[in-house]
Amino acid sequence: MNGSPEDELGVGYAAPVQQLLSIGEARSYKPSEWPDYCARFGLQREHISDLIRMACDAALNQADSGSDEVWAPMHAWRALGQLRAEEAVLPLLALLRAAEDDEAATEELPTVFGMIGPAAISPLAAFLADRSNPDLVVSTALSGVKEIAARHPECRAECVGILVRMLEPRAETDPTNAGFAVWALIDLGAVEAIDAIRDAFRRDATDISVVGDVEDVEIALGLRAGRATAAPKYMVLPPGGFPWPDAASVQQSTRGVAPIRQGWPQRSVPMRQRKEIQEVLPAVADPDREAGSRSRGVRSAIWQAKGCPGG
Repeated sequence: MNGSPEDELGVGYAAPVQQLLSIGEARSYKPSEWPDYCARFGLQREHISDLIRMACDAALNQADSGSDEVWAPMHAWRALGQLRAEEAVLPLLALLRAAEDDEAATEELPTVFGMIGPAAISPLAAFLADRSNPDLVVSTALSGVKEIAARHPECRAECVGILVRMLEPRAETDPTNAGFAVWALIDLGAVEAIDAIRDAFRRDATDISVVGDVEDVEIALGLRAGRATAAPKYMVLPPGGFPWPDAASVQQSTRGVAPIRQGWPQRSVPMRQRKEIQEVLPAVADPDREAGSRSRGVRSAIWQAKGCPGG
């Protein structure tokens, strides 16, 4: 065993940061139930550089899926959010792009960006404007913009403006991600964006399987009491739920995770939420699959091909 890559995991981190290597999978994925990493582990701003390095550490992200170490990057980015570490935004965006199919990153980085706050707005806006970014990570960045607006009301107008620009013709946004932009605007109650939203639907530039059609959006925003036309055929879950591909595609699902369609992010679905989803889409969930079996490691090929900072 001597000299194996596993022996090198976590080398060189400051003592308080090293504690994150042995926590393992979190007991809760709700941001309100995250541990207070600063109080519990003595993390301070002087540890930000080490936390960034841990969050983006390729060896840790590729560690054995059953190890404690593979979860250390997740604890590191949570701590960076709690520290409101502005200097972490660009490295975390690089991580997001490199780890585009990593479920934990997709689920939690929007919250981290929201915690960091206004300093993350400009980098996120630039990230969204970069058309070379994969569709899968664009939706995560959109959620980050929404989280900032929700947590920092003074930034709401700026964040709504970014989301609205994603619906403009010149943005050439993938229709599914345009749907996620509308989803974010609904969550923010952005009635002021309705003209841009209507125009996007008028141009057939928004995938209705994300939030429904324009009448559904108007109802969600409180602009109409009910439908004036028959509802189109689609599968849509309410805001706060999880958007999935059509039912036929879901039935091709394996191991309880909906298959990825072009533009659809692979979302982590903790066991506590799977029962609710099963009632809507029975083929989605595998009740025998433990939450701990969810993929956390980033595929080696992705890390080798893309430039995320290593450890």
